[in-house]
Amino acid sequence: MVNRQQIQQIPGALRTTLEKVRAEFGTVARKVRWGDGPVYVCGAGDCAGLGIAASYAFETLLGWPVVARPVEVFQTYALSLLRLRSVLVMIAAKGEWPEAVALAETARKRGCTLVVLTNAADSPLVALADHVLLTPVEGETAMPAVTVCLHAALNLLAFEVARALKRAEPQWDLMTEELNQLPDKLEWVFTQLPTVVRSAGTEVAAFPRLSIVGGGLLHFPAWQAARRLHSLAGLAVEAMEPSEFSSGPAGLARSGDAVLFLSGSHSKIKKLIHRCAAQVQATGARVLSLTDSNDLELVERSHLGILVPSLQEAPASTLTMFMLEWLAMEAQRAAKQPPAR
Repeated sequence: MVNRQQIQQIPGALRTTLEKVRAEFGTVARKVRWGDGPVYVCGAGDCAGLGIAASYAFETLLGWPVVARPVEVFQTYALSLLRLRSVLVMIAAKGEWPEAVALAETARKRGCTLVVLTNAADSPLVALADHVLLTPVEGETAMPAVTVCLHAALNLLAFEVARALKRAEPQWDLMTEELNQLPDKLEWVFTQLPTVVRSAGTEVAAFPRLSIVGGGLLHFPAWQAARRLHSLAGLAVEAMEPSEFSSGPAGLARSGDAVLFLSGSHSKIKKLIHRCAAQVQATGARVLSLTDSNDLELVERSHLGILVPSLQEAPASTLTMFMLEWLAMEAQRAAKQPPAR
């Protein structure tokens, strides 16, 4: 059972992570010969879905193609893609992942460059890696912090690679500032929004069906939130991309259903999110949202909205991860309470 203390420790864990790894990530970004082919990303175990987050971060910030698969899927369907000097980024939290080790061994034999992102210095993947990126968060009770920190680390890695290989862009100074401020933003929302998040958790726990819609850099937070709400609160939840949702489920929602939209004023696909919200609103289902106050159209369509500070897409996606982990904890608490008489 996740408790408030586990959520409260996430900002501090994120601050420690960003302070300790920033210089190291920049060094690795400059040392790796990234080449001109796709970047291959594989997540193992509980980190399988983080490959999705990495693909959006690298494609958005670098403009490079990414092949992102869970380890088992990559071994079965994509192993033939690995060539001499291919770059393979592997993500794994503390634990034993024999399939990941087997893939890493194959990659080394084929002359690939192996970059490992993990929170476990004793992982067998570390011994095989050309470059190791460690996030200093450990322990099963810290798993919410581990996931959020690994997610932020992937965004930071993609950003540092972009800064090493591309001409500077005007928004990069703002991105640097927002990444530095991210732990403070998490602490601010945790202090200022407990009543709102508690109310949202209670409402979410009462719905027989919930859909979570998030696209681009918010795709992984949507997927992770659905997984956490099911495992913690036992809710029937599914996560979808906006395009997938708009083509069918949006128009099929019923009055007893709810849809949680993840967006922000800097989201590149916010117009599609707004269209999906309008479709749901027309069915009489409940529109919930997690966005910022500058995303006026979505805010106005929402029966219940959680408003967070406005940030660029990459830091906003990590803030969203934190908020959804907190929401899942509150939904868990509400689901375990006896019904009022």
